[in-house]
Amino acid sequence: MKRRLFIKKAAISLATFTGVMVAISYLRQFFPRLAGKKRRIALGDPRQFPVDTYTFMDEHNLFVYRDHEGIKAVTAVCTHLGCILEKSTDGFECPCHGSCYNNDGEVLSGPAPRDLTWYQVSKAADGKIVVDPGKSVQAGDKLLTT
Repeated sequence: MKRRLFIKKAAISLATFTGVMVAISYLRQFFPRLAGKKRRIALGDPRQFPVDTYTFMDEHNLFVYRDHEGIKAVTAVCTHLGCILEKSTDGFECPCHGSCYNNDGEVLSGPAPRDLTWYQVSKAADGKIVVDPGKSVQAGDKLLTT
């Protein structure tokens, strides 16, 4: 094979590979990451969660909120590309792509395609809080009364 032919084929192959990678990267933004395992999570004693405060559970990627009415649990995973959200004064924000949610998990702005998921919260026989990420509930039905 002549040198010019080899360089031409190598350049075409490299350009094709680069184009495919760019297309995959672009199209990936339209498909959120799939969540991991959907098992029940025991969070512990309800008293460990301060009243009127969102507590981030790093190992489970969720926020637990306790107020005078009860306990709520919402995912901390952005519905856009699966980034971990941060709590802001007005709700939740995605530090990567700028999606903003209110305190009820509703999308306010950004590329996020849907609202955050609220999980079913229950109390185990030993009194510990249990969150079931496999069972989502409506934003109004998310309370576990304490």
